Amino acid sequence: MAKTDDSREARVRRERNRLKSIFKNIDPNKKKTIESLIDQAAFIRVSLQDLEEELNVNGWTETYQNGENQCGVKKAAAADVYNSLSKQELAVLKVLVDLTPAVERKESKLAALMGGSQIR
Repeated sequence: MAKTDDSREARVRRERNRLKSIFKNIDPNKKKTIESLIDQAAFIRVSLQDLEEELNVNGWTETYQNGENQCGVKKAAAADVYNSLSKQELAVLKVLVDLTPAVERKESKLAALMGGSQIR
């Protein structure tokens, strides 16, 4: 899917490191929760990038044929997965941001969280 020499694991690791640097000043009592959410967010971000690439190549719809005379166009399976993961990503990022002290939420680093970075 991804047109890069980087493995999926390397891309997830880079995204995880990026997110960890954003949330490095979190209360130590919240670190375990944050680490799990960061892992999930990194995986979702890379998965969404791969799905975007697939959707750009194959489109958001696909044709189907049920039997001899029944055919048509339906939403691509990748589109459903993309939409689902997008919602999950927003939910995870919201929890991460909510666990961040209010002072840090105002910093520009946290604003970059939603925009992401090129991790390919």
